Amino acid sequence: QNLLDQFATRVALTEESRVLDFGCGTGNYLVQIRERFGCACYGVEPSAGMRAAAAEKDDSLILAEGDHQNIPFESGSFDFIYMTDVIHHVPEMGQMFTELARVLAPNGQICVVTESHPQITARFYNRYFPSLVGVETGRYPAIASIIAAAATGGLHFQGRETIPQKERVVDDTFITNVREKNYSMFRLLSDTEFSTGLAALEADADRRFPPGAAGQTLVWLARG
Repeated sequence: QNLLDQFATRVALTEESRVLDFGCGTGNYLVQIRERFGCACYGVEPSAGMRAAAAEKDDSLILAEGDHQNIPFESGSFDFIYMTDVIHHVPEMGQMFTELARVLAPNGQICVVTESHPQITARFYNRYFPSLVGVETGRYPAIASIIAAAATGGLHFQGRETIPQKERVVDDTFITNVREKNYSMFRLLSDTEFSTGLAALEADADRRFPPGAAGQTLVWLARG
């Protein structure tokens, strides 16, 4: 199952639903949700450039500047709120969850899409950049910490699910993203480790890695 399939198993999304993507970036998931379910789709994103890119993909998206301290919508506005690969960028999870709880409708749900520390440790590209394990487990909050922070914001843990990693290929797109450091984690490596790892990665072009223990964890929350 992909991420939208997972959402659909827990949330009854219809044309009447109001959905918020917190930290929506360029709106990839919002566009897919809009196309598949016909929901009213909203995004909060601090970057003006990313909001502009999202608007170009679908001008029906309602996009606003905001962050973990300020979500500029009325209380109880959203039936479903989600975030994907965002929480490790949030400096204060408690503040964020308080704001998310405020704008969540009474019977709404929140899904935090992240990676657990065991999933991070199992990423296929760690073999090329070994220190990434320590870097990333230091950046990403543990699942238990997310649940505890949500509770301080008035949200109750409803369950967790995993989406396993599918087969991965060292293709040109991935190599380019690494070379250009389009993933922020690569900017945290030493020049020596990055250069050595990139050379090994390029030498392994087209190598396939079978499904493994890496992937995503979905943490489901609701108001108390």
